[in-house]
Amino acid sequence: MRTSMRALAAALAAGIAALLLSVAVGASANGSSGSGSGDESLLDQALAPSMPGDPPFHGVNPGGAPWVLDRGSVRLSSDDELDLRVEGLVIPKPVGDGTAGPVVTITASLYCGADSDTVAAETSRQARLTPDGDARIRDRTFDVPDTCLAPVILVHPNGNAAAYIAVDGWR
Repeated sequence: MRTSMRALAAALAAGIAALLLSVAVGASANGSSGSGSGDESLLDQALAPSMPGDPPFHGVNPGGAPWVLDRGSVRLSSDDELDLRVEGLVIPKPVGDGTAGPVVTITASLYCGADSDTVAAETSRQARLTPDGDARIRDRTFDVPDTCLAPVILVHPNGNAAAYIAVDGWR
């Protein structure tokens, strides 16, 4: 029995399509976070340092000094976990002499909705900021609201919720 080239090509294409479909279904069954824990990443962003001329967000003003940031990220998951990391969050020379200056701790707040809403949905516990500007907040009891439109994460110096020194975004 002879098989035509057209039939062979169609069978091969159908086999490849079935394989790709099974891979896609298997990947989506494992969850979108890739961690295997079943949590969903609600926010996964870079952080940007604040500058004195930056706008206020939700009534919170930028810190009074220009900040620089080597690396920063924030991840918020549906299982009430906030994971925030900063490396090199410092005030550049000469003002802060390339250190975090008087800032020794940071907190992070989640704001939702319109900028006129000045109440944070949740604020993390404080974490130590090294003189080199390194810190990590891993808050596993961060109360993530069921709905949060236009989420913004602000990083506060020394627990001062009236100022931010970093915000989710990029520069």
